[in-house]
Amino acid sequence: MTPEETQHSAETFYRDYWVGQEEVRKKRNYYDRLYGRLKHRIEWKQDWKILDVAGGNGQLMQYFNIPQADILDISRSGLAAAKCSGYRTIFGDIQKRFPIAENTYDAAFLFEVLEHLPYPNKTLSETHHVLKRGGVLYVGQPNMRADGVHHVRRYYQGPLLEDLEKAGFLIEWIDYVPAYSMPEAILSDIHRNPSWIRKAIQSCNLILSLFPHSVRYRMAKTVPDRFALLFVVKAVKR
Repeated sequence: MTPEETQHSAETFYRDYWVGQEEVRKKRNYYDRLYGRLKHRIEWKQDWKILDVAGGNGQLMQYFNIPQADILDISRSGLAAAKCSGYRTIFGDIQKRFPIAENTYDAAFLFEVLEHLPYPNKTLSETHHVLKRGGVLYVGQPNMRADGVHHVRRYYQGPLLEDLEKAGFLIEWIDYVPAYSMPEAILSDIHRNPSWIRKAIQSCNLILSLFPHSVRYRMAKTVPDRFALLFVVKAVKR
């Protein structure tokens, strides 16, 4: 597939992706359940210029109480919703040169993005390009199996940190959202997956979801590639 075909495919797929998503995610308490225990670690200053890469409808920025940010995305529905929420929007393909000048931003966010990309290193490089020297990058990276369609890759901790360093970032810290934090998603997979092997694995995972958060968090820190649902990273542009 040519770069032009890839962009057209992504633009078509995500065009209506965010329609109705705000209410769906609010109903599921989506962001708080994933990032609530780490929210205090996301630090920013009032005078910072902030970019949310593939930020969709701006809901993540709202969750982190960031009232002013630029949302870069290829989704028309996401950008329309973000604009209604008061955010400045930028239409663009994040796997190409960002339509943004070098050294523009004090901070950038890349949450639940890289697993969707055939060429994530290009996006990391472009994010590095638009950050000021010493600029902060926050990454929220899911650790889930690829389905070959929506999630085209699985990012383990080691390769994620290596790619960030290759792009010119210095890792400041990494933290974890433990696996089995959303039991309803496990139940959904059990019901819709035809594989009995997969059903058996997910049934075991459902039992693990009953463990206290403190236990699951220790498991995630000890064996992150197996027991972390997401890696949350703070990195700084060198």
